[in-house]
Amino acid sequence: MLADRQIEVWKEEVFGPAVASEILLDTHRILEREKSASWLVSGGRDGEKVARSIASSPLLEGLCLSSLHIFFADERFSHDPSLLNVSQLSPFLDVLKGWGMPSENIHPFPQLGSAEEGAKAYEEEIIDLGFSKGCSVSWLSCGPDGHVASLFPGKTHGSGLTAWENDSPKPPASRMSVSMGFIQSSLEVFLVAAQKEKREIVEKAVRIWGDPLIPATFCQGREKSAWRFSSLTLAQTF
Repeated sequence: MLADRQIEVWKEEVFGPAVASEILLDTHRILEREKSASWLVSGGRDGEKVARSIASSPLLEGLCLSSLHIFFADERFSHDPSLLNVSQLSPFLDVLKGWGMPSENIHPFPQLGSAEEGAKAYEEEIIDLGFSKGCSVSWLSCGPDGHVASLFPGKTHGSGLTAWENDSPKPPASRMSVSMGFIQSSLEVFLVAAQKEKREIVEKAVRIWGDPLIPATFCQGREKSAWRFSSLTLAQTF
């Protein structure tokens, strides 16, 4: 059973801090009842906006980062480190490590011989680490075509914990991703969008459910489905 969507719209200037505060407060609460917690993090402009706001939030202080693990929603298949989500999120990750997160708690996708090999190896890692039942909190950026992670409109992605793509509509063609099934196994899922060019797709997404042509419409968690947008992407306040 998945939680109903909770849609909130924030003014652009407070969007990042508002979402970051909610994620951090929820993580504090989860760690009060669990021995460990995990985040599934997303790159892209909106995912990075949330990450930057978390990194600068006073709520980060006191969070038991030694008990928190970081997984990635997707990754480009490339041996050029500058193109990778893990590299683009490195300032955020460095802040977490500075606050006490062990490097071994950060789990990037491996770059192996192919996107398929990397995705399958990541699935094995998720299972071996004991997180096959999902992450605590996931945040995913909604693309202007409605994609999330590297799950693109109209594509079939299988039923495992991870997926791979060799014909992405966005370069590079080869990508690795967690599956929608793994996303939906999260306790909490945050779908975020804060760019003006995403307004059309967000206005469609909030009115429909489970449309394969808009993968974002599947973004729900078991306990919380938090759809958080800036006023640039959705005018109506729900």
